[in-house]
This record gives sequence, C-alpha cells and structure tokens, in this order.
Amino acid sequence: MRSPATNRDHAADGRCRPGRVPFLTPMLALALAACGTDTGDAGDTGGMTVADSAGVRIVEYAGTPPADASIAFAPEPSYRHGPGPDDYIFSSIWDGVLFSDGSAAVYDPGNSEVVLLGPDGTFRSVLASQGEGPGDVGFVPAMFASGSDSLLLNDSGNSRFTLFAGGSLARTTRIPQAVSYAFSANGIVADGRILMSSSSYRRGFPEDWLAGYMVRFDLETEGVDTVATFDWVPFVPPDDVPRNPFPHAGLVAGVGGEFLYGRTDIPQLTWRRPDGSVRQIVRWQPEWVYPTDEHWEVFANNIRETAHTYNPQAQTDEARAELVESMLGGYEMNPDQPLPLFGIPFGDDESRVWLGEFVVVGRSPSPSYSLLSSDGEWLGRVEAPEGVRIIDVAGGRALGVTTDEMGAESVVVYELVGS
Repeated sequence: MRSPATNRDHAADGRCRPGRVPFLTPMLALALAACGTDTGDAGDTGGMTVADSAGVRIVEYAGTPPADASIAFAPEPSYRHGPGPDDYIFSSIWDGVLFSDGSAAVYDPGNSEVVLLGPDGTFRSVLASQGEGPGDVGFVPAMFASGSDSLLLNDSGNSRFTLFAGGSLARTTRIPQAVSYAFSANGIVADGRILMSSSSYRRGFPEDWLAGYMVRFDLETEGVDTVATFDWVPFVPPDDVPRNPFPHAGLVAGVGGEFLYGRTDIPQLTWRRPDGSVRQIVRWQPEWVYPTDEHWEVFANNIRETAHTYNPQAQTDEARAELVESMLGGYEMNPDQPLPLFGIPFGDDESRVWLGEFVVVGRSPSPSYSLLSSDGEWLGRVEAPEGVRIIDVAGGRALGVTTDEMGAESVVVYELVGS
C-alpha cells in the first residue's frame, strides 16, 4: 500500500513559544523568572524515578505516565470570533497569542495582517498589514505577548523583529537575512536574547539525520551564537523511492526561557538552558501506535483535497486524478514502523510543556495533550475540545482555532478549569 504525506517543514511552524515575559523598551530587556533547576534527591514516586547525573536532572518513568490531568477545558468557549456579522473575516490563521487580560493577537497570512481582539472577543484593530515599511509585516512564523499590550513579532519576511506596545510601533531590530531564512524564534531569555532553531533545509543530504542548530540572537548587537545541535530531519529518499507518509522529526520548542527538544521516534525530552547545556532529561515507556488503513485514508484524502495547490495547471478531472495518483505513488505505508510519539510541543506561561497527540495531517487539531511540569513531572493528559487547534495557553485560558464545514476559520478562547 502506498500513501502520500504533506510536505512538512518540521521546524517552521512557529508554534513553539515560552512562557510570558515582560518587554522593556527601548532596550528590550525581557525579565523571565528562572525555571526550577533543583535536581532534588534521587527517588521513586509513583513510578517516576528522579536522579542526578553530573548536574543533569534525569526523570524516568517505568511505564506510560498516568492519563488524567487535574485541569480541563471548560465545556463552552468564553468567546468566539469569526462567524459574526461584525467579526473580522479570517482567510487563514497561522499563529496567535493571549495577553494577560484575555485579549488576543492573531496572525492571518492569507490576509497578511496581525489582528487584535478584545478580552470579550470583539474586533479591536488591524495592528499590522503586508508591507516593508515600519510597522508592516512580511511573514510572521512566531509571535510573543507580554502583559496586556506588548507584542514581539518574528517577521522573517522582512528579516526583523518588531515590537509593538500599546498598539503602536515601539522598535524594530534587523535580523541578518541568512539568519532570518534559516532560523525561527522559539522563545526569549532573561537577558533579552532570542532562542531560535533551524527552520529550512534542502533535500539530498547523505546522513541518517540532518543536524539542526539551536542559536541565541542578541537584539542589541544583532549577533548570533550557536549553542547546540540536534537531530532534526531524517534521511529523505530520492524521488523514485517511496517515502514514509508519517515521517519522524526532531522538534524544538521554547519553554520557560529554555530550549525543549524531542525526537518523535524516541521517548525522551531534553531541556537545554539558553547556553545549550542540558538541565533535564525525561524518559518514559510509551504505548507505541502503528499506522493502519484508517491513518492512510486520512492522509490520502488530504492529498486528494489539496493536490490542485501543488499543480494549478491540472484543471480537468482527468488531470487532477493523474496528479493525485502520482503523488500517492510517492509514498508507502509501513505498518511495522510506529507513528510519531507526539506533535509539535509548546510551552505555557507556567513553563509547562503541552505535548500534542500526533495527527496525520499537519496543523490539524490534536485530540489531546500530555502535560508536563518544568521539573519533568508528568501531569497527565488533557482532552482538547473537538475540532479545536490550540495555538496558545496563558493566564488560565487557551486560544484555539476552529474550521467550519465551508473551511472558514474562527478564533475561540476557553477557560481552563482547575489550572
């Protein structure tokens, strides 16, 4: 059996961000409470073994960690924005962040605009639109909020970071073009430097895994400091060799001012300090999930629905059918190779890790999230509202995206109960 897979850029999604930090202008000093690094005493608590190895906290679970978390999403959203007659009409939603008062900033690359919503979900304004001038945006792979009105944009389209405060442009900082192309922002550390990791690559490398890089970008000096490497992209076979429709990847997030790294075929997460040194490693024994015909059908249907975007010249039904058949023929499902253990992780404002359940089609809603504390304690699994893609968690709220039967996207905000 053969199957297709979406062409996923494993690190360019921009969904990885740290907990909230305050932005101080004009120096952009970003104060961040330090994450707990106390390794504690070695011991075993409820199947969790904690030990110290040369200053690195090692947390190991004898089996699959417990499923139930102490927090849950409220039954209904606090607000929804998108379907109403006075609402902003989103073309597509790439990313968004919550401010401390429950208001939100949302980036819509289809309209090339950053939109502000009030705490009750009403439309406030378009903060930035497509352009190259001060306060304009090109493409925004990542954004970071602080307090009730400060927003930092990683604008790779214009090779710069742009800070807005109180709804006005506060400052722009140039990013060297090579850095802007190759890296996307993950988070911010206390000294104002930006954590970034690899975001684009070219096929054809001979190694089993292509190395990615973790770097710190200094907003004041515009200097780049490489602090660590990681296994990033697995070997991609030539075009005449079928590929795995459910490929593994090395994923990086920014959580609490640190790098978080995981490879989706290895049950291990690694926390790295901003200087690249390892602070903590968590290991567990997963219940592996293997691909089935159902996974393949989800994947194949996505190819059928999106094939025309790969070749707009295929105008007739016959041409589209040939294109779909050709694309599907480039992939082969291996039922003996397990699915990725998780999707792209992200951090919240309490330095917790949200580890999304793997989904076949990229940027589809994860049905559930495993929640881990900053010290590696597995807090359980949180069931997400059906059909809601979570893009940020802060202040006891979750910001998500829904898509209706016509493909129109809306923003929703949920309270977290028990958070």
